[in-house]
Order: sequence, then structure tokens, then C-alpha cells
Amino acid sequence: MTTMSILGEVRPEHDATEGDARVLLHYLRSYRQPVLDVWSACTSRSQLERWLGAVTGGSGNYTIEPVDGPVAGPIAVRVEHCVAPHELVVHVDGCIVELRLTQVGVVTNLELVRRHLCHPEASSVGPRWQYLLDRLTAYLEFQPLPNWADYPELAAEYR
Repeated sequence: MTTMSILGEVRPEHDATEGDARVLLHYLRSYRQPVLDVWSACTSRSQLERWLGAVTGGSGNYTIEPVDGPVAGPIAVRVEHCVAPHELVVHVDGCIVELRLTQVGVVTNLELVRRHLCHPEASSVGPRWQYLLDRLTAYLEFQPLPNWADYPELAAEYR
């Protein structure tokens, strides 16, 4: 069974074995901006600092200090795979996150997949990624950034 949220979807893990109850979170956003602009907002240190938080480190290992959000303190990010400006796979505090960007005409589609969740975790993790994507969207559209306090109530959408 697939559960839809306003902006995310809980799906069975595609490579799960029988009896494996792991799920993934799938998000799709579209922007009327070139793929390079969206990619830069997701990967450029100076742009990440404007909508996400301070970034330190290098050589594929980074630490992010979020400005606002569900996780207090530093977040460890390790780049596993990168094909700019279309594919990025990272480990975020031990979790696999895939980002794919495709441009069709004047629209760039961003697909984010958070893998290997136990289904009960989806209700706490889902709103976090929805919040981060909303912050990215607000940044790209020159809108005020949302606040985390508005997101925990979305947990029911991911059950």
C-alpha cells in the first residue's frame, strides 16, 4: 500500500526482500528554473548557507549546522555519488538520500528519495524532508523561509 502526503509519498523499498517492511520516502518538486540554478542551490556552500545552515568540511565529507529545523546540532553528510548537475547520493547521519534533477523545457524536476526506513519512522522523518524541500523552494522563489514549528503536525500524512 502507498500512502500519499501533500508533497511526499511513502513507498515500499524497491529492493526489499519478502518480509522486509522497510519503506522509502519519495518527493517530487518542479521549478521554473534551469537545472544548473537548482543544482547550485542544493550543492553550493554559499547557497546552502542561505537556506539551510553553515557548511564546513570538504573532499566529500561535510558538516551542516542547521539554522532551524528538527535536528539540533551538526549533521554529518558524506557524498557517495555525484554526477553534476543531475545525480547526487549522500549519506546524511547514516541514512541514504538520493537527489535527481532533470530539465524538461523550462522546468527542472527535483526528485528526492530517502531510503531504508522502518515504516513507523516515516511519520517522524517525512515532515523533516518536506520541511527542507519547502525551505529550498522558498529560497529558489525568493519567498520567506518556513519555520520547523509548522511541520510536526504533518506526521499523520506519513502513516
